Amino acid sequence: MACRIELAYNPGLECAGGVTPRDTGNVSQKCPFFNPSRKVPFRSIVNIHTGQFMFSRYLLLLMSTGVVSGSWTAFAQEATQSVREEGSPAVVVSADPVDPLVEPPCSYCIEQHEKGLIQNDDRVLAWIRGAHNGGAFPLRFFFTRPLVINDTYGLFFFDQNGGFVAAYEKDYGYSFHGWRNGVMVVKGPDGSLWSTLTGRAIEGPSSGKQLVRVPNLMMSWGHWLLLHPESTAYNLFEGKTYADKPVSWEPVPEAVKSMGPADPRLDPQSAVMGVEATHGTAAFALNGLADRDVLTGNVGDQPVVVFWYGPTQSAVSFSPIVNGQKLSFYPDSISPATAPFKDRETGTRWSLAGRGIDGPLRGVELTWQPGIQCHWFAWAAEYPETSLIEKPEPADDAKKDQ
Repeated sequence: MACRIELAYNPGLECAGGVTPRDTGNVSQKCPFFNPSRKVPFRSIVNIHTGQFMFSRYLLLLMSTGVVSGSWTAFAQEATQSVREEGSPAVVVSADPVDPLVEPPCSYCIEQHEKGLIQNDDRVLAWIRGAHNGGAFPLRFFFTRPLVINDTYGLFFFDQNGGFVAAYEKDYGYSFHGWRNGVMVVKGPDGSLWSTLTGRAIEGPSSGKQLVRVPNLMMSWGHWLLLHPESTAYNLFEGKTYADKPVSWEPVPEAVKSMGPADPRLDPQSAVMGVEATHGTAAFALNGLADRDVLTGNVGDQPVVVFWYGPTQSAVSFSPIVNGQKLSFYPDSISPATAPFKDRETGTRWSLAGRGIDGPLRGVELTWQPGIQCHWFAWAAEYPETSLIEKPEPADDAKKDQ
């Protein structure tokens, strides 16, 4: 027998194949979406018919009465699951598509600095491990227009609205797509959509897969040059090859449309260092810190230390464990800017990039703890169960480190 299902629908819309469904009728003949032999994701129907919830109720009714069975039952289960998922945040597709930057030619930081095109206070993304002591790219030349870089050194995303630059292991075929939760979304090579903040595929064939972060932080060009002038940089040539677009962290109207209610624990635009561990996540609040500061806490069951350097507005997370020993770090006001932190156990001075500069652990590199510096609203929207770690107010009789 042919099932007859009453649908609430928008008569101005059509199904795939150009067939407009009637309010009643033989579904297998009137609308090809309802052919039981076709495996069509119900999300496609939701995007076309306005009566998705009524349709879901009818399917449940038919299932309960035994009228529908076999492939229709499987389809109905998929349909009701998709309806439940309709409460998840929607992706706002950008009306301003841009092409990503692919494999820009490389050079060295000191060579690019000598051209006089990059200012000492230019914001850069620096990756802090790997060949040539890592490298750094100024945002205003390489990120602010293409937003995405597919490169040998990594896969990089710039999100003005979320206040971050994300760095992952190299991959290709990614481009800017839109926004979800106020966070930039990219489209991957198989059409899947990815959150740039978490590096997780949120929709499509790769759904649930995870990109792998590479150790990185944001800082100023001048400070990075003090640490590693020999490290890698992209070649600016004569200064006209890439668009020079000033960096802005102002809200993006398209992104704002995709945002839901903000987590009230912090101001939405507050800067945090979001940290990921095997058994949890945490956001370390960066507001109100000194020029040199250290935050500590457990993320899940893993101890974490966060270095903060105010002059460059930079935060980075590490494991405090070196050679099986947990070190206690503190900001040292009399150490040089290239090594503003010390540990109490060995007296070694450490750079912002987590390298031992002098002392018993000179040359040792701290193990980077995956994380990203971003706005609170972005981190909390993607990790709603995250813990929040704020630096406690010092006691009146607290002793200062000498």
